[in-house]
Amino acid sequence: MAELEAMAGNATTAERHDDDTKTAEPISTTMARWQHLFNLSPDSAVEAIMAHRQNLTRMRISNEHWEAIRSDQEARGHDRESYEHELALQKKKALLPSVMLAAAEATTVGTVTYLVELRGPLGSAEIVRKVAGMETVPVEVAGRSVEEGRELRLCCVDEKAKRAILQWASERGAGYEPIILVDPRSMR
Repeated sequence: MAELEAMAGNATTAERHDDDTKTAEPISTTMARWQHLFNLSPDSAVEAIMAHRQNLTRMRISNEHWEAIRSDQEARGHDRESYEHELALQKKKALLPSVMLAAAEATTVGTVTYLVELRGPLGSAEIVRKVAGMETVPVEVAGRSVEEGRELRLCCVDEKAKRAILQWASERGAGYEPIILVDPRSMR
């Protein structure tokens, strides 16, 4: 029941202000804050803000918690919303190494290939090559999202490259979550 109440609160409150008389800050101000705090481009900052606000299951901190840390976090450049996002990123970083270890134990290098969507910080096969530490540029393929109906650009990588990409995302991706799918052709 508490989870449903939290989701309802997240659905009705895009951004919580401590003072009801305060008007919402312009998106350009929020975008600049997120660019600085999370090392994002303007477009990536807007995407991250919107994804954060649309996540109905996101973690919210209590008013008491925020008041206890507010001055320290504001001195670092955070507002409540960006601080909550930072906590979510820290939680992901803490979970990712154990997920990567389980994936490494469950598969043998070279048995399965993966498709990495080329977008955001991983916008080209050359960037994927560098991030993954590959010697050659991975093969690029075109696809279409069944769910969203949009064209996709992807590149093919092996298990070792996939792990390197996930490690990069956890350490230097600034919250970016790469989309990595199992290549169904490798399952035959």
